Amino acid sequence: MINLSHRSTYKSHSRRWRIVVAAAAVVPLLLAGCSSSEPEEDVPAGEIGGTLNYWVPLDTVGDATVADYTRLYVDPFKKQYPNVEFKLSPQNNEGLTQKTQTALAAGQAPDIIPLNSTLAIPFAEAGYLADLGKLAEDEGWKDKIFPWAMDMGVIDGKLVVMPVSYETLVLFYNKTLFEKNGWKPPTDRASLEALAGQMQAAGIVPFANANADYAGATEHVLSCFFNQVAGPGKIYDALTGKIPFTDQAFVDTVDLMVDYFKRGYFQGGVKQYFSTPDTQKMAKLANGGTGMFVSGSWEIGGMNEYFEKSGNEWDWAPLPPLAPGVPSDVFPLAVGDAVAVNAASKNASAAKAYLKWKFTDTEANWQAIKDFGDLPLPVKFDASAAPEGTDPGFLTQYTALSDASLKKQVGYVTWSSFGSAADSYILENEDRLLTGDLSTRDFLEGMNKAFQKDREEGLIPPVFETAAR
Repeated sequence: MINLSHRSTYKSHSRRWRIVVAAAAVVPLLLAGCSSSEPEEDVPAGEIGGTLNYWVPLDTVGDATVADYTRLYVDPFKKQYPNVEFKLSPQNNEGLTQKTQTALAAGQAPDIIPLNSTLAIPFAEAGYLADLGKLAEDEGWKDKIFPWAMDMGVIDGKLVVMPVSYETLVLFYNKTLFEKNGWKPPTDRASLEALAGQMQAAGIVPFANANADYAGATEHVLSCFFNQVAGPGKIYDALTGKIPFTDQAFVDTVDLMVDYFKRGYFQGGVKQYFSTPDTQKMAKLANGGTGMFVSGSWEIGGMNEYFEKSGNEWDWAPLPPLAPGVPSDVFPLAVGDAVAVNAASKNASAAKAYLKWKFTDTEANWQAIKDFGDLPLPVKFDASAAPEGTDPGFLTQYTALSDASLKKQVGYVTWSSFGSAADSYILENEDRLLTGDLSTRDFLEGMNKAFQKDREEGLIPPVFETAAR
């Protein structure tokens, strides 16, 4: 959906999906008494009317925010469907999951529901989510929307949820610092460790990452290492039950991450990593006190802000593979937002018309990208369609991610693909790895146990395929 200031330009990504996933375990308690109605199909556009209720999650709910959202994501739809009364209900992220669950159980949920694929599983099995398969077929979504986005929305053979934004993990770096010293972005483990040694010899900390303001930022680093060391192929095998998360590839992953922290690669040491706030972290990177930063597309705004102040330039590169056999130019996929249509909606035609409009009229999405740094739809990214003034770093990064998506050269992040139980376990225990209070094997055994629990209960999100093996 839309940022509209929900992502700070220098704080870690708030990740709306995290809020939704956390309560997935309580869903079964609310599924009694589910009812659904048969949705209307093939209603001509000119005959679509009635009231369309839409709950939109925003971190900041205010008149200005709602006005901007309406301008970008309601008014253009209304031009095509003037007979629809669009009832927009802005919602604070906090508490939205419980509110949605309660509303669905009571038959009072909106026509369009903000969701993620983890929470969608019990909702779909209870019959709360409308089948979007015919809409997808009629609109040719299979040829327009990235394969991974379609895969993530299929539950029990039915397309019931659609990701509407996405992001990735990359390596950001201080371009000015690199050019001054004749450095190149690392392309493998040997070049990364050689570069880190040169930086430390020059009094520069290799990586800017820190988690004083957001403890969960360690998960960003861990997700990078999963894709760089174990590799997307091994992650896919674990997510599909072919191997456990205690496999040696994951042991090697966690061991290397912990080793790099011990070497002082991240903020100079664990103590500094835990105590450095985001403002200081970004300023040090922009001023050349640190050289690199592994994080997500959501950081682009902060990179621009701090580097503009410093007078230096930044750039980015794909995460370098850190183990034999792991391919290069792989982009881990993090899903930003997703929606579903309420199966009990009294205006399914308007709800489906909104999804049809959203994936057809991309001009509004481009304007939101330019104005607010919003995330793109999961469709082929055409930088030539960008409005003048769109951030060039954003364009190059998403062009590469789009190309990778089409080739399935993609990886996985823990918060979108691992299930709520494993994700909660990671958040609660990842920093204990860094302090030495938890061993690699104990951490992975606990994570694997949590993952298997969700898998046995059918709560693992649909796993998209990767060619990055």
